[in-house]
Amino acid sequence: MSRYAKKTDRRPYEERSFSVRAVHRDRADLHKLAEVLIRLTLQETGESRAAREAVRVPDTYRAAPDGLAASESAR
Repeated sequence: MSRYAKKTDRRPYEERSFSVRAVHRDRADLHKLAEVLIRLTLQETGESRAAREAVRVPDTYRAAPDGLAASESAR
């Protein structure tokens, strides 16, 4: 069997050179940008809260009062 031969001219990642250029654009809409940042923060907060609640040990193992159990069974 012969050795594997590359079929592309692409350079490996280590040999590539990257550069950054500034592109001047119109002024950003700060209200939209603020809204996006607030939404992302709220989403991240909700996800982290859900993760914390999932691993948290309940304060008590007592059965719920009848009123709560009945309302939950109706869902």
